[in-house]
Amino acid sequence: MRPPSPCAASPGRSPRPLGSILIVSMLVLAGCSGGDELPREAVSGEVTLGGEPLSEGMIQFEPSGGQATGGGAVIRDGSYEIPGDTGLVPGSYRVSISSSSGGSADTSAAPGAPGAMMQERIPARYNAQSELVAEVTEGGDNTFDFPLEP
Repeated sequence: MRPPSPCAASPGRSPRPLGSILIVSMLVLAGCSGGDELPREAVSGEVTLGGEPLSEGMIQFEPSGGQATGGGAVIRDGSYEIPGDTGLVPGSYRVSISSSSGGSADTSAAPGAPGAMMQERIPARYNAQSELVAEVTEGGDNTFDFPLEP
């Protein structure tokens, strides 16, 4: 004889309605989705490469002044934006910008195969060896434009 399923109703005990479990789960998730007490600031700006808006890429802000948060955004048509609710805490950041050419660095490797990597079209001094910095200020404009040279 098999023991009764823990999900089966016991005599004198009604089964838990699935709806109440879902409601509790949603409330827990809602409490965990942002709304922290950090003094976050919206950050935005433009990125150009050789004087032209960068068509697409990624920008990352890595904390360098001891603050616990970093952030990033997608660059589209030369613009990026990090909204205030997920923004950056005031302080110093190392900035890295990347954008792949859409081609494979190893043309003999099949797409998706080990060793096949997207070719970075932004010079290393703006990403892997970034020289870029930004100082986010409380209540400041926090608009950072990055004119990159090839």
